[in-house]
Amino acid sequence: MFHPVSLPRHSPWSSQVLVVRALFKREIATRFGQYQLGFVWMLLEPLLSVLVIGVLLGSLAGSAVPDIPFPFFVLHGKLLLNLFTGPIDTSMSALKANKGLLIYPNVRPLDPFLARYFYELLTTLFSFAVFTFVGMWMGIEVSLGQLHTLAACYLLTWLMGCGLGLIFAVAAAHYKELEKIIDVVLAPLVFVSAVMFPISALPTSLQQILLWNPLVHTIEQARKSIFPFYHAGDTGLYYPFVVAVVTLGIGLVLFHNNRDFMTRQQ
Repeated sequence: MFHPVSLPRHSPWSSQVLVVRALFKREIATRFGQYQLGFVWMLLEPLLSVLVIGVLLGSLAGSAVPDIPFPFFVLHGKLLLNLFTGPIDTSMSALKANKGLLIYPNVRPLDPFLARYFYELLTTLFSFAVFTFVGMWMGIEVSLGQLHTLAACYLLTWLMGCGLGLIFAVAAAHYKELEKIIDVVLAPLVFVSAVMFPISALPTSLQQILLWNPLVHTIEQARKSIFPFYHAGDTGLYYPFVVAVVTLGIGLVLFHNNRDFMTRQQ
């Protein structure tokens, strides 16, 4: 006599975790498979950016931060900037790249976004860990006593990028031209986010303008957390916290109300 085999049943939450994990693995295979260098490219991209900035600015920029090696100074700013712009860039094509998987009932429209967002976060954290250990091996004095502040800076930067990514993805679904405009808008951020210069080295009037950019706060506070003697000016984490909560809330509401429309557009 045969007895029916009971199949394990997953809760909706655990099912979504499994789906996002599978999409995350697919994202890794897709991203690293695009280049012959594969995994190494994740580390080379920010290093090449630092090299270009160093060649262009030379000793002029280095004199602004005498206590921190300039490449290391720029590198940490560039990692946070990439953590902010990465979710925004990848949001534009998240549904289009996974449209063949949306026919499965367990795959929700938000899942491809979550997979890409976690990819950006984890790869950035890995790059940060590698560069930090290399810097310590080279003799750069790095403090790890404020890891909670450092983690808050990375988390808030990531959440702001995720929130804006959802907002821009919804907007681009209605107006396709926005995809090109968003790339143009994001380009100047490297010049106005304290990536290349400390905020304290700028005139007070210019500081007051740039402090409206929440990235300035998270980048400068992140530097201060690993270099305790670094002067971060009038920056703090309350303002980027408010921006992160507001943008993420708006992004989730807009996506929830437009998810069916966005799925049909792909």
